[in-house]
Amino acid sequence: MFSYIFQGRTQTDTTYSYMNSLGMTQEQIESVLQQKDFEEAQNIVKRQGAYRLESDPLFMEWQYDKTPDSEQVWRDKVAEIKARYPLPSES
Repeated sequence: MFSYIFQGRTQTDTTYSYMNSLGMTQEQIESVLQQKDFEEAQNIVKRQGAYRLESDPLFMEWQYDKTPDSEQVWRDKVAEIKARYPLPSES
């Protein structure tokens, strides 16, 4: 979950109305929104890399042996990666 600090307090609500109610300037709001967009884009890249390096080999192993155990190991890894690098639609 994305968070930012304003006046010494951690915030997670990034709606314009909420940030405006905190007394943030337009420039501060834009800065927070740009940082949020950047971090979300980075999670997409990181997630793709993690799939390639961590879950794809497990998927191939499952495709080879077709056991329920190997399928579960692969699915658990995918869930772990999704939790580590959440996307905006999943948070």
